[in-house]
Amino acid sequence: MRGARIIFVIFVLAFVLSFPVRSSAQVPPDSALTNADIVKMTKAGIPDSIILREIQMLPSDLNISPAALVDMKKHGVSDSVLGAIVDSGLAANGSASASQQIPYIPARSATQGLHHVPSFEADIQLDSKTRGKLSVGQNHIKLERAGVPLFSLKWKETHPAK
Repeated sequence: MRGARIIFVIFVLAFVLSFPVRSSAQVPPDSALTNADIVKMTKAGIPDSIILREIQMLPSDLNISPAALVDMKKHGVSDSVLGAIVDSGLAANGSASASQQIPYIPARSATQGLHHVPSFEADIQLDSKTRGKLSVGQNHIKLERAGVPLFSLKWKETHPAK
């Protein structure tokens, strides 16, 4: 009698476990990211870096109209997040022509002549285990790990033609 009961329990467990189990972490989002989701995350105190990743990674149905942007700004959404929303809206609409309409204007210094880059050295964390050293000086930038250069940039300054 007891042996039959154990076999029955094993059979029921095998039957139940044969069905796929869906956890909430594996379920893809049912809907696209919306403006309301952005406002909700902002009000919850989620850092901008996380919100920006969500905008980049998730499918979205974001409204980039001026009225929608003003409304989100009133709810505390940062400028960097608003910029990412507009960028994602332009990309989603396939309006590469809209981004091509913005003229490229090369940056120019307000003051002519040579510029001094301040010199400094800093210890930095390269990854979870490795530390490095960044040094910036006149006419060079260098990144080292354990004394071995990983990146080095040197330049020669020339006087602009007058």
